[in-house]
Amino acid sequence: MAKNISEKEKNNKPLKTRVHPTRIIAYGVQLAIIIFMYDFLRNHFMMLALSIVIALPILDMIALFFICRGVSINLTAPEKDVSRFNMGYLKLVLKNTSYLVSYDVCVRLQAENTFYNDSNSVIISLPCSARTDYEKQIPVTYSMNGTYRYDITEFTVRDFLGFVSFKKKAEASAEVNVYPDGYTIVGFDLTDMSRGMTESEETVKRGHDFSDVSDVREYIPGDKLMSIHWKLSAKRDILMVKDRVSMSDQQMIILPELSGSDEAVDEILSLTYTIIVKLVRDQTYVRLTWWSENNFAFEERQIMNLDNLREAFADIYYERIYPDPEITKSYMRSIRPELKAYVNVCMKNGEADAVIVEQD
Repeated sequence: MAKNISEKEKNNKPLKTRVHPTRIIAYGVQLAIIIFMYDFLRNHFMMLALSIVIALPILDMIALFFICRGVSINLTAPEKDVSRFNMGYLKLVLKNTSYLVSYDVCVRLQAENTFYNDSNSVIISLPCSARTDYEKQIPVTYSMNGTYRYDITEFTVRDFLGFVSFKKKAEASAEVNVYPDGYTIVGFDLTDMSRGMTESEETVKRGHDFSDVSDVREYIPGDKLMSIHWKLSAKRDILMVKDRVSMSDQQMIILPELSGSDEAVDEILSLTYTIIVKLVRDQTYVRLTWWSENNFAFEERQIMNLDNLREAFADIYYERIYPDPEITKSYMRSIRPELKAYVNVCMKNGEADAVIVEQD
């Protein structure tokens, strides 16, 4: 779960409109002292002080009404994609359009990892100045992969004298996708995984281009029409074509198991991500496959670059973790019998490992 959500943290109790009796009693004692002094001295100064002390709570409640109307909350995540164990930031902006102030605005920040259904919340106390936007950068360290959703649905504004905290609803949210560090050193030889490769022509749909664009140049008679860069050609009024570098004619099918404890699945995803990053850098075509409990089917994504990989993981984060790790192998044999072999990323001897599964 996300850690290090800092600022002034309070007890994690439900926010609600509440009266603070200690402050009211203390103010009542002061009022009683001033009444006694006025009765004893009978001068204009004490009469003025008594009038102010009596009128101040009334003015304070009126001011609280107007400041509640003028205060709003905005929450954003400047970095939408973050690597695991790295520091990310949330930007919380407290806006006040009124000319009044409050020294204690309590905001409930709810954080949830939607993939692991893990959530917590924290109450943050912020100052609220007149006609000012108070901006706070909240540092967050992410210990697990997944999609993190942050919500602020309520906050309280305390009056200047501290008598009442008034609850107000809010609609502010932000979302961050946390991905594994793709450069983690793995403790096995990737060359042994070549047994899990399948000829790409056997399974790839017609028209798919296994190549990377390395340059754009002018058209030469004989170039394929599918290589023409139409947008750039329209701008330059001359045909331009995309120069491509062919990638491997084989594909690596990788199947991570989304089964086990949260920590186990997290390690499986981290290892899967690391392997694919290495394969893509080696210009090996990868097809990422996983069993979807939501759709009761295998989901597949073609991975040609890091953007494809992150998009695929963002889709995985909407899946559900299933209890039985063996179902993927049985479903693969029955649903995808044409596959000769694939790489199964799973837990082995208490650690995440990549195992070649050869199907008869």
